[in-house]
Amino acid sequence: MPKFCVFAFHLDRVLGLNRTLPAVSRKFRFLYDGQSCPVVSWDASLYPAGLAAGLTSLKLTWGEYQNSLKQRCWQQNISPKSDSGCSTIHHYEWSKLALFDFLLQINNRLDQGCCGFRPRQQDVCIELGYHAKCQDANHIQLENIIYRSHSPRHLVFTNNKGFFDRNEDNLDFRLLAGIKEFPEQAVSVLKTRKLREKLLQSLFLDKTYWESQGGRQGIDKLIDVIERRAKVLLTYINAHGIKVISMNV
Repeated sequence: MPKFCVFAFHLDRVLGLNRTLPAVSRKFRFLYDGQSCPVVSWDASLYPAGLAAGLTSLKLTWGEYQNSLKQRCWQQNISPKSDSGCSTIHHYEWSKLALFDFLLQINNRLDQGCCGFRPRQQDVCIELGYHAKCQDANHIQLENIIYRSHSPRHLVFTNNKGFFDRNEDNLDFRLLAGIKEFPEQAVSVLKTRKLREKLLQSLFLDKTYWESQGGRQGIDKLIDVIERRAKVLLTYINAHGIKVISMNV
């Protein structure tokens, strides 16, 4: 698990998304036999008065989500009509989430049924029967769509369990469905090929995580995966005429 949430935090910051909670890798003698484990920063704005207070999860089906993308909800700060089907989330947030989840191949938010790729028998979507619902995908619920109660336009990316072992011929492109634009700042990092340099600089600051992944050699292997997916994403952007725009909201 440290491989996912700690790496996800650093990728999030390098891309300028700033939607994950700070996470580091640490060792405790009384936990996991002294092996490294992730420690996520406590966020009082998420939990102001107890374990779940302030943390709000959005209930949305895939069909409702796709409709909301067409409505471009809250763009230019225009309040949507009551019958538009819009949630509280700003349109641009979905573009940031899709880009982030595609690079890490996180499917437990937008594609919990694993409808966009070939799952393994041990994957949660197979074990819990979610994959069988893909024939009626419009009614599959999105999961782990989190926002702060005091900031309902912005998502918070939690539970960032990705997959580094998913090959390029089995990537989940369903995560990108309906997305017509991506954030300029994040795409520029991918285009200028500064991704590796920035990730190395950022990850090196977490010595425990760095060492737990086998040092530079192990970290390079993780970045190799993200770089290959970045190339696939840039090709997708060009092939589908996706706009790259500023998303400072």
